[in-house]
Amino acid sequence: MTVAKQIYNARHIYKLSIKGSRMAKLVQKFEENNYVFNYITVSWSKTVQDIFFAHPESEKLFNTFSTVLVMDSTYKTNQYKMSLFEIVGLTSTEMTYNVGFAFLISKKEEKFTWTLLECANLLKCKKQMLKVIITDMDTALMNVVAKQFLTSSALVCEFHILNNVRARCILDCKLKDFKGKHVKSLNLVDTKL
Repeated sequence: MTVAKQIYNARHIYKLSIKGSRMAKLVQKFEENNYVFNYITVSWSKTVQDIFFAHPESEKLFNTFSTVLVMDSTYKTNQYKMSLFEIVGLTSTEMTYNVGFAFLISKKEEKFTWTLLECANLLKCKKQMLKVIITDMDTALMNVVAKQFLTSSALVCEFHILNNVRARCILDCKLKDFKGKHVKSLNLVDTKL
């Protein structure tokens, strides 16, 4: 006779085995396609905690156009509830390209430090440091950028600034008319970057 607890335990073990096999398959695909990747595992198991990866062509582009980087992360939008941290570069013709991605278990300074060091390791010439780094309003990321890239100018994304201004205006003004047509007129964002 099986009890409900045994079924729940078996289902949990099965889900853990699927997660492990998915990660092993992902690492295998990275190796087959010559991706640059690194990961951190939990100290007491083989469970992957954080993973950074970059396409080989992205590495070439980054070594050619390493002047401007734009960084942003989603917050727990995937089934593993991990943040996807995206690093995007800008070419001399104002086209964007993906430098690298990282799935991070949390948005803490040590995670961003590790990710930015992995990104910096993509550069072949260490003298070729970044000049401009654009981030969102994430204070942990802004602190790490200030510590890791001392010679770079750190800027906040115009899109995030205007969204904060719009939200603040709505809270401070509390005008009925402001919520409607005037808020739309604040949408002057040039989202080229």
